[in-house]
Amino acid sequence: MRPRLDPLLEDTLAAVAATAGLGTVVSALYWLTTGLSPWPMVVLGAVAGFGFGLALLALTSPRQRS
Repeated sequence: MRPRLDPLLEDTLAAVAATAGLGTVVSALYWLTTGLSPWPMVVLGAVAGFGFGLALLALTSPRQRS
């Protein structure tokens, strides 16, 4: 039986996955549509916005009752 993680940690991990996935999709679409490398403009912008997006997703996610 797997021990349950703290609900806040689960929400944070879900927010990390969502934000990282969105950044990857945006970078790939930029590269495919323009033919230019997304480094450094898109990648650095995504990294800078990562913390803000992570905080917003973790704070606005529904709370789970244990």
